[in-house]
Amino acid sequence: MKIIVVVESYTGKMKLNPLQWTAFALGWFGMRPALFESFPSQRLPYATTVMRGLSRIVIGFLLVYLSAVIEGANVSLKPLADLVLLVGISFILHFGVLNLSTAYWRWWGINVKELFRSPYKSRSLNEFWGKRWNMAFSELTTLIAYRPLKLKLGNTGAMIASFLLSGILHEIAISLPVKAGYGLPLLYFALHGILMYAESKSAWVQKILANKILSHVWVLGWLVLPIHLLFHQAFMEGVLKPLRSLLLHYIC
Repeated sequence: MKIIVVVESYTGKMKLNPLQWTAFALGWFGMRPALFESFPSQRLPYATTVMRGLSRIVIGFLLVYLSAVIEGANVSLKPLADLVLLVGISFILHFGVLNLSTAYWRWWGINVKELFRSPYKSRSLNEFWGKRWNMAFSELTTLIAYRPLKLKLGNTGAMIASFLLSGILHEIAISLPVKAGYGLPLLYFALHGILMYAESKSAWVQKILANKILSHVWVLGWLVLPIHLLFHQAFMEGVLKPLRSLLLHYIC
């Protein structure tokens, strides 16, 4: 994917030297190679990002532990335990480790930004997926799917195609490792593609989004209620639960 992004970004001569290319390709999750054209450079502010990352890792570990407590207390609370586990892992990885990575590259003078930007503030799925959640993935799908297909399929067609591509990539990341649950992550992203279309076309959905409280309920509801499609049970049992056991083994 890094190679594809560089090809799409540079129509002429490659502007990254071997060191810069290696740093971009292997050391950073973002998809904007132009940021590394100045590597190494004058140090940028990074301390706040380090503290934010470390604090979120701590919160994540507490949530992972809490998920085990909930699951052990009552089997009927297993869905809640799974959700808490997902949030905990996300705090550790998305908001913790990746923030430390952001701080590291800023220390080297690369003007990278957080890839996960206060997603809880989202008042629409369009805002969530396009401006706040996983900017690396958003940049990727924009470069290799949305922009190339926009002229042929129009905005809606290109947007739906981008979500289907996201679904396929998540099938590779989630279903393939456990050899089960095929089609469920794709269904999750297809659903969100349809919902984003509704946000731009449906008058009653737009009324919901215009309300400060209901807009957050709309976003959170559609993210959480079908979450079992994206992180299906086979992935939970085959990957995340063993990961939880491993993490707790080192902190308990």
